[in-house]
Amino acid sequence: MYVDVEAAGCPDTCRHCGVRGHHPFGALYSLEELREIPKEWGPLWVFYEPTAHPDFPETFDPSIQPDHGGYLVTNGFGLARRDDVPAILQRLHELGIQNLSLSLHGLREHHDWFVCREGAFDDIVTATRRAREAGFHPTWQVYLDRGGLDDVAPLVERAVEETGEPSSINVPFHRVSNRLWRYERVRPTLQEIRERGLHRLLEGSRKNGLADPERLTAAAWLEKWRASPDDRDFRHIFEPPTWPPQASYEHLTIHIDRKRQVYVDPQCAPPIRLGDLSEGREALLERLSTVEMPPYADIRPDEVELDPAEYEELHPMGYSLRYKEISKALRRGKE
Repeated sequence: MYVDVEAAGCPDTCRHCGVRGHHPFGALYSLEELREIPKEWGPLWVFYEPTAHPDFPETFDPSIQPDHGGYLVTNGFGLARRDDVPAILQRLHELGIQNLSLSLHGLREHHDWFVCREGAFDDIVTATRRAREAGFHPTWQVYLDRGGLDDVAPLVERAVEETGEPSSINVPFHRVSNRLWRYERVRPTLQEIRERGLHRLLEGSRKNGLADPERLTAAAWLEKWRASPDDRDFRHIFEPPTWPPQASYEHLTIHIDRKRQVYVDPQCAPPIRLGDLSEGREALLERLSTVEMPPYADIRPDEVELDPAEYEELHPMGYSLRYKEISKALRRGKE
């Protein structure tokens, strides 16, 4: 079971963020609270932007978050703007962090628009340079939308300049959330990728997730889904395999928000509230075992009809298409 806590908030409001990062940011949970919760719930993931917490990087202490895998996923905010960055970087070394993963959506103007914060692109560049100078291995990931496609090729080159290697390239996957539904208006299509030759960037490298874009279209995924309705490509690992969810809950995600409310986050539906953190783990997991299947989570491929405009939209995995179809069904049900 994965447990994330909305402890730091986020200075960005990225238009593709499936976990709904947003303001305010700072110490939404104290360091003392973050040390207490794992005693009952086990290891935590500190959401959203870890460097926005004033006690970072102590929030990465093994008593709180032991399984970071040597990575810090960040938008660079704290590493660009705090006065004690040398001490932060030294402490990250001591905690076993060697790699930084930073996501971009275009060059300065488009990136700042996409994440809804002026200066966000420059923060990533500053954080990258500071980390690299201190002996870390920063990497850039570029996530695409229609408005930023012309920035991709120069951004790949900029990544080589700033990190020493090209960025990766991909499109976000859909999950059932209002924010991802809004992102669908700008999901790239096969034609848009091919017109710009983006599928030919980074030839021979696995970093280009769009190297074979024909197999990523909604039409191609739907054909595969209809041929194999129970294929695992169409179910995210965090989605419960049964409803109600049953122990051992190995891959379930529990989300604890800034109001100390506890949710199960199944990807195929918005987070489902279980209760208040003060009720305790045992009582909340017992309630989890009674949660019924969310609406339309049992959608089948023979029920799906794509609009013509959707045929060439690109999805990185089959579950992205399935979750979009669940979102469409939910909205039709409200009409």
